[in-house]
Amino acid sequence: MIFIEKKGRFGNFLFQYFIAKYIQKFNKQKIIIFSKNENINSFNSKKNIDSLVNEYFALPKYSKFLNTWKKRCFYINDQNYKEVLKNNTFTKNNFFYIDGFFQDIDLIDKNSDILKNILNKNKLNLLNNFTYADLTIHIRHLHKELGTLDSNLLYQDQPELKLYQKIIEELNPKKIKVICSIKNNDMYKKLKTIYKDRIFLETKNDVFDFVNIINSKNIILSNSTYALWGSLFSSAKNVYVPNLGILKAIFRYKKLNFENNFIYV
Repeated sequence: MIFIEKKGRFGNFLFQYFIAKYIQKFNKQKIIIFSKNENINSFNSKKNIDSLVNEYFALPKYSKFLNTWKKRCFYINDQNYKEVLKNNTFTKNNFFYIDGFFQDIDLIDKNSDILKNILNKNKLNLLNNFTYADLTIHIRHLHKELGTLDSNLLYQDQPELKLYQKIIEELNPKKIKVICSIKNNDMYKKLKTIYKDRIFLETKNDVFDFVNIINSKNIILSNSTYALWGSLFSSAKNVYVPNLGILKAIFRYKKLNFENNFIYV
């Protein structure tokens, strides 16, 4: 079995799940995710966004069962995962505990075939009532009431207005969609003042918004792993990556082999 005790929110979790799927490719073990009693905030969907992920068993986040099995597991963490995966030493074990963030774009790029097996396509197909736009902008609203993640310096910086203006001037989209968990976000209000009827907000909950990003034609990412993963699952022609915060730490101007055109701005 492959155990994941979820850390962070959905974007961070997907890095952990990617590692689990990589291991599963070799040993066919079942994946068990401890996150069932999460997502109690107003912008979260009633069911965990983790339900978009394919082929796993969900258990409550705090579990005596997990604590018991941890003692029998082979730990894979941020310090050892590269060496472990390189040498395939994990294939000798039957129980694994995924304990880290694994924000490694190279690993995903080199094993992009795994991406098609991560999301539940049946659930994605149920969500298709999105408004068309030539450009989608994801704005990460900082929910500081949620604790340490949004107070982390790597997540606090967000793109400035002039970055959006430069891309919009070059791309010249007729319709611009903004996705944000808060409708009165300051940056959206600034953009609305400038672009008026060309721009609109479309948001419902974390599940709808994530699939909305996936279905975008062109995307400007926020400083967010949530938006990053939405772009990796998308068939967007252009993905604009602001060179700041967690995006800067993950991408580092790397040339990628995805079908999307990742543009560092």
